[in-house]
Amino acid sequence: MQSFLISPAAVRDCRKCARLLAEELGEDGVKASTERLSDLLEAVVANTDRGLVLLARVDERIVGVAYAATILSAEHGGLVTWLEELYVAPSHRSRGIGSALLGEVIERANEAGVVAVDLEVDARHSRAQSLYRRLGFRPLNRSRWVKELQM
Repeated sequence: MQSFLISPAAVRDCRKCARLLAEELGEDGVKASTERLSDLLEAVVANTDRGLVLLARVDERIVGVAYAATILSAEHGGLVTWLEELYVAPSHRSRGIGSALLGEVIERANEAGVVAVDLEVDARHSRAQSLYRRLGFRPLNRSRWVKELQM
C-alpha cells in the first residue's frame, strides 16, 4: 500500500484542490466553477482565521482534500469548524486517507480552541456516515435548507 502525507495546502496547491472538489461536487450533481473554488481556497489559505485547507499527497500528487470553515456559533457558544468538504479521489479510497484528513481537521480544531466540528452528509452516503460515526460524530435530527442569492 502506498503511503500518503497530510499537510496544509499552499496557495500553489489551490487550483489542484479545486479540481478535486469540483469533481466531488459533480458526483453530487452540483455544478461548481473550478475558478471560483480556487479563489475561495486561496482566500482561506491566505487567512487562516477563515478556516483550513488540508490535502493528502501520494508521490507528490494531490489525491484528497479537506476544506473546513471557521464560524462563530450561537448554538455551540464559540468557534466552530464547519467541515465544508472532504474528498478522496476514487482511485485512492479505502486506504485511510479520508480518516487521516478528518483526524487532522479535528486535531487542529481542538488545538485552536474550537468547541465543535459540524458537517453534513448526503443521506445516501453510508460509507461517509460510517467514517463520521467511527470518529465520534453523531447525526442531528434536522434538515438543511438554503436560499441561494445572486452571485
